[in-house]
Amino acid sequence: MLEQELKDMWTELKDVWKNSSQTEKINFQVSSLIVELKSKVSQFEKDSIAQDIRTIKTSISQFEKDSVTKDLGKITTSIRKIIQYFKTKK
Repeated sequence: MLEQELKDMWTELKDVWKNSSQTEKINFQVSSLIVELKSKVSQFEKDSIAQDIRTIKTSISQFEKDSVTKDLGKITTSIRKIIQYFKTKK
C-alpha cells in the first residue's frame, strides 16, 4: 500500500511540476545536476554504494523496517500537504 501511495504522490508532484511556469528551467537545472553528479561518481563508488545497500537490506530488523515505513508515511503525508498547498496557490 505504501508503495502505491508513493507512486501516486510522485505522479501528483510531476503534474504540479509540469504545470509550473518554471518547468523548463527546473528540468534544465535538475538535468544538469544529475549529469554533474554522475560525472563525479567513480565506478568504485557506485559498486561500493550498491554493496552497502545490499548489506543494509540483509541486516535490518523488522523493527527497523517498521520504523522506516512509519517515517515514509510521515514524509508522504507532508509532501501531500505541500502538493495540496501548491495546487491551491494557482
